[in-house]
Amino acid sequence: MAHDFSNLNNKYTYAERGVNKTWTNFILEKINLKMKRVADIGCGGGIYTKKIAQHGPLSVTGIDSSSRMLEAARSRNNDDKIKYLLGDAENLTSLKDGEFDIVLERALIHHLQSLKNNFIEVKRILNSESGVFIIQDRTPEDCLLEGTPTHIRGYFFEKFPFLAQEEVNRRFSNTTVKRSLADAGFKKISSYKLWEIRSIYNDAQSLKEDLSSRRGRSILHWLNEEQLNELINFIQIKLPQDSEKIIEKDRWTVWIANS
Repeated sequence: MAHDFSNLNNKYTYAERGVNKTWTNFILEKINLKMKRVADIGCGGGIYTKKIAQHGPLSVTGIDSSSRMLEAARSRNNDDKIKYLLGDAENLTSLKDGEFDIVLERALIHHLQSLKNNFIEVKRILNSESGVFIIQDRTPEDCLLEGTPTHIRGYFFEKFPFLAQEEVNRRFSNTTVKRSLADAGFKKISSYKLWEIRSIYNDAQSLKEDLSSRRGRSILHWLNEEQLNELINFIQIKLPQDSEKIIEKDRWTVWIANS
């Protein structure tokens, strides 16, 4: 079944992981955050919101539709630059026209019913002269890369092909995202591939515990407990037995567009 972001048991599932420098370095190479008003839409537990706040913005506003996720984000926030708001990414009524210089949407658009509605709203709340929109998500191509000792996600679909179909069904192609951005009035639209280090595990047991928790992995909520255990055993067989550390990477597409 699909992941329920409002469930109390899932409150901290997107608030406990750190942000690797592979992500931070990429963003800082592309975007100047200093003295900018930034919105992180679909912020979940706020881990990327907090990372942005460490690099000199004037303010950072995290917006999410799950009050549970926002409770977790607020409980881990000690930075007065950050505020969190409950909001619908397709109808951002609480946000003013031109209120932000930068909008980030990481791992959000595959949850949306309409790219059009979201992109029009983002265009509205961005500075009309110099606003920057950053989207990070997986395309079907990103999802279906084969599994390797670093791209562990690929093993999910090798073991359970039905997960691959679920994954592809909820993802947008590079062409669709670019066309939707252009239709919403965005300009200078570029796309990039990013291999982001998700986690570094000291051993196979640490990876097993992470997978068992399903922490930050909405696709694993389609599996029952028996299937999840089968997947974990399958992955452990696939991994080199002499690895001192396991470095897990995910492949993403990042779109950057100007208002």
